[in-house]
Amino acid sequence: MMVFWVTIKVYDTSHDLVDFLQWANLRYETRLKWDWYFKYRAALLQVKYPRAEVRIMSGSQPAQGKTRQQLVAQKIKAKKAKVTEYRRKMQLAVMNWNSLFPIEENASYLKALAKIERLEAEIMFLTNTLELTPTTNL
Repeated sequence: MMVFWVTIKVYDTSHDLVDFLQWANLRYETRLKWDWYFKYRAALLQVKYPRAEVRIMSGSQPAQGKTRQQLVAQKIKAKKAKVTEYRRKMQLAVMNWNSLFPIEENASYLKALAKIERLEAEIMFLTNTLELTPTTNL
């Protein structure tokens, strides 16, 4: 996957750089969609510096980000860590429970169980997504 960049440079009559604008890490669709804006900014600079030369340059380069698989794997790891954290807190709560009614009837305990179940469902979904996702850079 490629990412695109746009630069606008303003040079005075002695070829010294006067002003510089840059946009980087643009997707192709974004670059095309906002092309009018880059031209508009170049026109504003031309009005600001009427005797200067305004150059608009654009190009592409390979993406340098993490792959989608790496991002999904990070999310899975973070959710597993949260599940472990909640389970340990629940174990401490069960060990220190000293109320007349059992902890299984406590609203906070039931809410924590529901949250753990939700996180485990998200982990399963992300794991299935990871197996189906082709390797692409973001």
